[in-house]
Parts: sequence; C-alpha cells; structure tokens
Amino acid sequence: MGKFEFSEKLREYITKIETETGRNVRILESPHLGLKGMWAGFRYHPDFIIVIIRSGINKPDETLERSIAHEATHGYILFKENYCMAEFDESITDNDRKDIQLIFTMVDDIVVNKIISQNGFMPFGSEYLDVVQKEIDAMISGQDFYRQFSDDLLFDDLLMISRYIIAWGFLEYFDLNTDAYELIKKFTAVFKYSYPIQYRIADEIRQIIIKNDIFTSEGHCKAMDEILELLKFKNLVEIVNIS
Repeated sequence: MGKFEFSEKLREYITKIETETGRNVRILESPHLGLKGMWAGFRYHPDFIIVIIRSGINKPDETLERSIAHEATHGYILFKENYCMAEFDESITDNDRKDIQLIFTMVDDIVVNKIISQNGFMPFGSEYLDVVQKEIDAMISGQDFYRQFSDDLLFDDLLMISRYIIAWGFLEYFDLNTDAYELIKKFTAVFKYSYPIQYRIADEIRQIIIKNDIFTSEGHCKAMDEILELLKFKNLVEIVNIS
C-alpha cells in the first residue's frame, strides 16, 4: 500500500475488502481533496477501489487509518453490497455534480460509518467532536460557520443539511458514549433553532431514511430516489447499480 507502513488491523480490513469485491485497493496522494480538512477521499473507478489521501502526510496515525478504511468502504458498498450511485450526463454542470455527490455522501456515510465501526474502527474521526463544538459555538453566537467552504450558496446549504443528517445518524444508529451523545444531541437541537429552513429539509430527508432501510441496497436506492426528487435533482442524474 505504497510508502506507508499501516497497522495490521487496517491491512487485514483492506485485504477483506479486496477479497470480497474482487478489486484491489489503490492508495494515491493528492493536494486536492475537496472540502478543507479532509484526510482522504474515494474516487470511483470500475476496476479498482481508489482512495486518495492528502499530500504531505508523512506517517499514518489512527485518524488517517480510520479515514482510509472509511473511503475504501465506499467502494465496498458499491462493488460488494450492490449499492447504487449517481451516473451523470456529460452536459451536467460542475456545481450540479458536486451537489449531487454531496447528497449521496450524506446518506452513504451513515452506512459506511456503521460498517467500519463493526470492523474495529471509530465511527467518526478524532476531530469530529471538536468540529461539532465549533459549529455549536458559531450557531449560538450567530456566525455562519458553513459559508467558509465555498462561494456556492446551494452547496453550503446542502453541506449544512448533510452535517445534520450525519449527526442524526450517529444518534439514531450508533451506541455512543454519554459525552459524545450529549454533544451531538445538542448540535441537532441548536441547528433546528438556528437554521429552521435547512432543518425542515433535513427533517424530510430524515423521514425518508427512516422509511427506507438504507442498510440494504434496495432501501438505499429507494431513499436516494426520493431524496433527489425532494431536492429537485432527479432529472439531472440516473441512479444505477454497477455490480
């Protein structure tokens, strides 16, 4: 797996993914991962599971290994569990593509985090709770934490909604310790008060997820179809299974 010497736990998990998907995991480096603060990202390839880590990391630690396991699992649910993904028309704009990818990620991450937690990894990175606290502090003080990430107001709204959905997912589907649970619970409560418009959309998405079992391929695909329709992106993308 390149220049790094990873832990036995990660090596065994990567081997499991490769065996069950029939595809090698390739770990590459890039300075461009999308959102600020990302450690790693998944890139779809029909023949490999591509995990791209941030350039400049000299040695692996628990956070990086957890990020690699997380991103590789995005490939696992596509190739092994037959989860659906977005297939774009060539005419789609970069902004629409980015928005739709974020919509898929907010749902997929709940499933992926559940799988890695069942395989010995933390469901969220070491920095997650600190960021959640910063989000709470910003909302209470009236600052808009999310506008720092892009100049696209729609993307920022979707990012806000995705942060709520991921947080709710941890409360709904994970066995958290008391401190983590109370902090994330506080985040969802403050978000509901601070961003009523975005919360209303997030709550509709939450109900779609509850109605459809996203931990199955069929339920996930139905949920994504309904969410894309809700957010008025359905006519821009085709939902496909690749395996």
